[in-house]
Amino acid sequence: MGARTQPLPPGGRTVERRWCVPLAIMRGPGETVEGLGVLAECSGELGLLLWRTARDVTLWGETPHDRRGNLFAEGSGDTRVARLAETNLPSAIAASVDTIQGMLTLGARADELLLCICCLEIAAWAHANGLRETAITFAQAGAVVSPEFGEAALHTGMYALSAGQVARAGTWLRRAVAVSRRESNRPAYAAALVELGVLYEGGGRAGPAERFFRLGFRAARRYSARSARMRAAHGLFRLARSRGDSAGAAQFAVAAQGAYEPDAGGGPALLLDLARFWMDEDHPDRARSALRRLVPSRGLLTPSGQLASAALAARAFAVSRNRRQQGLATGAALVAWGMMDDPGIPDTVRFAAALDLAHGARIAGDLHAFTRAKAAVLRLAPHDAFPAVAAQVAEMWPDGVAEPPALVKGAS
Repeated sequence: MGARTQPLPPGGRTVERRWCVPLAIMRGPGETVEGLGVLAECSGELGLLLWRTARDVTLWGETPHDRRGNLFAEGSGDTRVARLAETNLPSAIAASVDTIQGMLTLGARADELLLCICCLEIAAWAHANGLRETAITFAQAGAVVSPEFGEAALHTGMYALSAGQVARAGTWLRRAVAVSRRESNRPAYAAALVELGVLYEGGGRAGPAERFFRLGFRAARRYSARSARMRAAHGLFRLARSRGDSAGAAQFAVAAQGAYEPDAGGGPALLLDLARFWMDEDHPDRARSALRRLVPSRGLLTPSGQLASAALAARAFAVSRNRRQQGLATGAALVAWGMMDDPGIPDTVRFAAALDLAHGARIAGDLHAFTRAKAAVLRLAPHDAFPAVAAQVAEMWPDGVAEPPALVKGAS
């Protein structure tokens, strides 16, 4: 209820093949007034100013070009200046909001692309600060005011998907595919295909997810869009692994790691997934390679990811014959143990980390460290899996035995 669709007319300009651009859902579930979520997320004068700003930009974009000159009442420019002066704007968006307000006073002479870019800057700030509805509202306002700019439709879809508004996200991502292809915005085209893959994967629809990931991967490779190629390969890797296809997972693991971009969204999580996969496949050298590349971006992971990466590094580097790398394993284990009691990290993550620490201690032949990790494993083990887990750690290093069985220290 409350959702509506609109073709987003391009401000009076004639555009060929407009019929091929999908309609877009303009409101979230239960949203009776566009942008109402902004007022819920941003209190006081700031919320009112941002809501009015997004509303006015959207209204300007929806109005035919020849009627924009008389859209706002006479003297509205003075009112805008007064509202800006009365509102304490965050410094990160102050220039963007000020530019939008100034542009709107120009009526039909306002620059639609500049308005769009300012809206996307505010949307990015909102998204980074957890203001999901505000991010969607401003990205959508930018897409309305500049309907032929694929990046705006893409970000609207991405923010909607991040907020769990799947139906809305799907319409905007399909629109982004069509608009980006028409304007030859190749990176946005590839990214929109990948995001559709993410959408279907999240809904448990592996078939459509794989199709869009493959389309996105081919487009990204053709157009040298490394970030989209990395994310598409990561998606194909996840799907292959979920169906037990180790060969396929390995193929896309190599492709994803080859396209890794340090600044791309999802990059650190990708490296952690790959390191885990290579360890499970008994390729510790490849796992160590992924973990080394992860080091500069480790702080971008969630606390759960940071614990998982430290514990996995303690295991992967312990396998090496190199003393320096064994020293890295010891350091990583110390980091992991420092996070093991964090109550904000789920027990499932801490359990997996304890298992990795137990494996690392076993490989290093450190009975004291193994005993500590074993106690954590048994304490955190899921109730229904406890017998199997207890048997597993007992086999790793039986009580009363000085050396772990069938282990050559330092073997790789």
